Amino acid sequence: MKSVRQTVLALAICAGLLSTGCTPGVQSVSIASGTATQVVSHHAPWSPLLKALDKSETAAMYKMQTAVNIQNGNLHTSFTVYGTLQQPNMASIQVHENNFNIAFYQQGQVAYQQDGTIWSPAQPVSNLNAYAGYRDVVEYAMAHHLPLEKMNRTYVVDEYCDVYRVVVPNGIVSLPAFLGGAPGASATELSSHASEVAYVFYVGETSGYIRQIQTQSVGVVDSVGSLIMQTTTIFQDIDNAQLAKVQIPVSLVQQLEQGVQ
Repeated sequence: MKSVRQTVLALAICAGLLSTGCTPGVQSVSIASGTATQVVSHHAPWSPLLKALDKSETAAMYKMQTAVNIQNGNLHTSFTVYGTLQQPNMASIQVHENNFNIAFYQQGQVAYQQDGTIWSPAQPVSNLNAYAGYRDVVEYAMAHHLPLEKMNRTYVVDEYCDVYRVVVPNGIVSLPAFLGGAPGASATELSSHASEVAYVFYVGETSGYIRQIQTQSVGVVDSVGSLIMQTTTIFQDIDNAQLAKVQIPVSLVQQLEQGVQ
């Protein structure tokens, strides 16, 4: 069971912190969010999205919520990630999957993972900027002259957002961590099953930050089959020092005070 939980945490960090590595599908998500449904322009300019990405990458702290749904035939897995991130190297993340929870805390180069009630040392994440990975997608799309669509404006969390969608080939970003070593998951084999991945960016009209990102796709891994995957990530309390400051979990403090490593 512990190895399964570690797998879920690895995928959660992939989804929550490196979201471009997790390409999603068609299930409804567990987080209340806006969903744009209509295309209002098939060839929108890239400059507003780039400006929002630039601003978002400079955010000092924020809360994020990510819902992940994966379906393989009759098998359906879903989990939710709640995180508070403070740049450059502090994070508190909780993963809720079915009947168990996992927690992760990082301060500098020290990190702990809670599996059940016990905290254990963990590998720190080198880059905790949840926005950074999306630049690769945007720059790839621009370099290959892929069209950027503008969708109908939508309300997300606490403001109206301009919405942009781009569809890129599968394989320009990595698989989720738990599939990285699966037979048939090499870059060459994945490219032979190339499908498309849709990224939808919600840019706050008032704040200028990217407030939500959705991805949708169907991937194929030879040893697993067709995977329908979907993620929705929402960012809130951006640069709000009162609400988005990372706090060390009380249970971790108590365990460290008792001298348990």
